[in-house]
Amino acid sequence: MGFASSHAYVSKRKIDALMGIGDPNNLAAINEEEQNDSCASISDEELDNFNSDNEEQKAPVDPNNPIKKPGRRRKTGKEGEEHKKHKREIDTNVVGLNFSVLKDKTAVATGDPVFCAECKAMLNAHSKLTKNEAGKQIWNCEFCLNANEVQMEEEELPKEDQLMYVLEPAPKVKNDKNEDITVMFCIDTSGSMCHSQTVAGKFATKYGKNKEMESLKKLGYGSQYTSGEIAGMCYISRMQCVLTVIENQLRQLAIGAPKRKVGIVTFNNEVTLIGDGRSAPKTYAGDRLNDYEGLLKASQEDAATHMTKSVEDTEVDLVKRLEHIQESGMTALGPGLTVALGAAIKGTPGSKVIICTDGLANVGIGSLEHAKDKTAVKKTRDFYTQIGALAKSKGVSISVVSIVASDCRLEMLSPLAGLTGGDIVKVDPLDLGTDFANILAENVVASNVELRVNLHKTFTFRNEDSSLISKNGSVLVKPIGNAIDGQEVSAEYRLKPEDELVKLADIDFATVTEIPFQVQITYCSLDGAKCVRTLTKKQNITFEKDLAKKAANFQVLSVHAIQQAASLAQKGDYRGAQANSAHWKKLIKGSEEYSNFKNNINPLYEALEKQQVEDMQQKEQARGCLLYTSPSPRDGLLSRMPSSACKKKKKKK
Repeated sequence: MGFASSHAYVSKRKIDALMGIGDPNNLAAINEEEQNDSCASISDEELDNFNSDNEEQKAPVDPNNPIKKPGRRRKTGKEGEEHKKHKREIDTNVVGLNFSVLKDKTAVATGDPVFCAECKAMLNAHSKLTKNEAGKQIWNCEFCLNANEVQMEEEELPKEDQLMYVLEPAPKVKNDKNEDITVMFCIDTSGSMCHSQTVAGKFATKYGKNKEMESLKKLGYGSQYTSGEIAGMCYISRMQCVLTVIENQLRQLAIGAPKRKVGIVTFNNEVTLIGDGRSAPKTYAGDRLNDYEGLLKASQEDAATHMTKSVEDTEVDLVKRLEHIQESGMTALGPGLTVALGAAIKGTPGSKVIICTDGLANVGIGSLEHAKDKTAVKKTRDFYTQIGALAKSKGVSISVVSIVASDCRLEMLSPLAGLTGGDIVKVDPLDLGTDFANILAENVVASNVELRVNLHKTFTFRNEDSSLISKNGSVLVKPIGNAIDGQEVSAEYRLKPEDELVKLADIDFATVTEIPFQVQITYCSLDGAKCVRTLTKKQNITFEKDLAKKAANFQVLSVHAIQQAASLAQKGDYRGAQANSAHWKKLIKGSEEYSNFKNNINPLYEALEKQQVEDMQQKEQARGCLLYTSPSPRDGLLSRMPSSACKKKKKKK
């Protein structure tokens, strides 16, 4: 556990008023002043002119792009009317945790953990025990001040800030020590995956059109080009990119992780379990695609025959299977995911499902095409949440790799990654290799992880999901799912509002010079043991914001800022993510961490800008054009034109 600063910043005027120094009736104004003191504001105009490399320069505007930059608000009405303002509290009150701590060797505590009956904080090395008049041991919780009667032997008292308790031992029957995790590639093979783009030079691939063209060239047609082709350029489809990247990953896994089981599932109008490539593929189609329980059960049973060998033995077979994959049909993403998960959960904890898709799920369970009204949206989201929850319980992470310029409604798929510790990324097909490699390089260190953070009762969490907060804002409980080695989480905190502080009669604010923090991580280790690890620290209080910033750990702030922006983007709030990035960048600027932060936040900021433009263009096209599927003898070329143009033509007739 690390703090963004060695000091927690609080308003001196508020504390003075609570202690009876100054005007205690002016707490509302003081609370507003404290918020304004930490509040940063940035306008849409500033964001539009905000260059990610140099805030003093204006971002260039493409004169050929008829769509204005997203988020811009034209001034209307009175001269000088302000643009929309994005306000946010920004300061160093941030606490962070890196899940690599679960790999660290730490003292295994004797006995059982002792929890506060009120706030569920755990007895720790900072706790003080006293005896009451009856001679009973009393622990006055340092977080909520509740008096707990305890019975502790001297040797059971915590001596370290970090402790681990084993709640349930690992099962006696363990997996083969040579067995590795399972990786399932879940590949979209719908018709849209044949969409191509031009690239300069040659793109080495054995898949699809390029292979056919090479065969023609050997017959003497090497100087010929198909319509629209340009010398020195080649056309590469999304499917070609995906299959080429997966082949490369198979080769790397066979060398770097030879004991790992690797399988393939494809989906379009139907779902095919290729598995490890050693058995005939298994197909699921028709009404089966609407039966979640049936698909899950069948895929688990079929995995017993289709996922038996490790990649060192199956690499060649899998590559041969890849050569026969072709694009066609629609997108049964939900059924495909169900089959892939069914196969993955037969592996060891830490297994992965990696979905690669470019289209909207429109066949079978989890279809997003008709999820428009609230009831349908909830039903679809519940399905992906159910899948995520099952994967989480089995220690399987799910990652979604989406192709740029495609509408997958990633916000509906976010529970998959959010619950399981996976990733959601949107990439150019030519960059797939990097993203696949990054996902495969992530090592799970624990499954079924739940994070609990306790603050002192005078403090509350800020900018967190209210459903995760309890005990009047002082306790945060966050489900993590699978914890990845190196994964970091963070949270903001602040002094509670004045109307809540005045109710805390048991607090002597004159004596509060430091506040405690405690993190509890409940998890299953990779050998199956259920454990809880606790980390408890104290932080000094300061009334000087500049002192808190001077003592800041900007690396913690940097990670927190990037994670917040990414979280907002996953929810579809691209403008909010940009504003968040700009706010934190101003705070971090000037620190040693600034260059590293800028290198990470700039690509994200630019991707957010690009995504907003793409969304605006798609909306404009959807409003102005008819969807073209095939030539119509009746309408001729009218079906390719804007609907308004079609109507005008018909009137002239």
